[in-house]
Parts: sequence; C-alpha cells; structure tokens
Amino acid sequence: MTSQPFPAKDSPEAYQVETEYMTGVVERLTFHSESSGYTVARVQCRGQGDLVTVVGNFAQIQAGQTLQLRGLWRDHPQYGPQFQVTWYKETRPATLTGLENTWAAA
Repeated sequence: MTSQPFPAKDSPEAYQVETEYMTGVVERLTFHSESSGYTVARVQCRGQGDLVTVVGNFAQIQAGQTLQLRGLWRDHPQYGPQFQVTWYKETRPATLTGLENTWAAA
C-alpha cells in the first residue's frame, strides 16, 4: 500500500488520524540519538515524488536501508509534514540500485 499525499492544513482530512503504510529507502539521517534511538530521517518512498521526513525511534538505522513503515502523518509547526513511525521492519532491497545503496552505506 502506498501513502496518500499529505492533506492541506485547513482541510478536514488533516485532522483525521489514520494509520498508513509506506516502503522506502533511507536517503540520509538528519538526526539520530544513540541513547534514545530517536531519529529524523529523509526517506524516498514509493508513490512520493519528494523525500519524506520520517521521525521515530529506531534501534539501528543507516542510509541505504530499505524499510517498511507504519505510522501517522503529523504537521510539525516548524518543520512541516512528517511521518511519525509507530512500527518498522527492515527489508531486503528489491532492486539492484537498492542493493548498491545498501552496500555503499556499509
């Protein structure tokens, strides 16, 4: 299942809480706390033109990983739309490019 575009702030859909699922490749880590696992990452998700800002607690995360994500869209007052992860699972890359990205990040 792919994610829907983030609704406009003033639309009724912006206030609905609905769990969504996405799969994507971690392009870069903006922030990661070793002690808490709290992470802000930029992820290229299927069905999304731009990189998605993903936030949540990740035990181990690095650029190049392919992740299945479950979570909710949130609108951060300063940073805008973010996907708040409630569950994730690392998956094997499905393409040669994904595999190359995984090796390059190692």
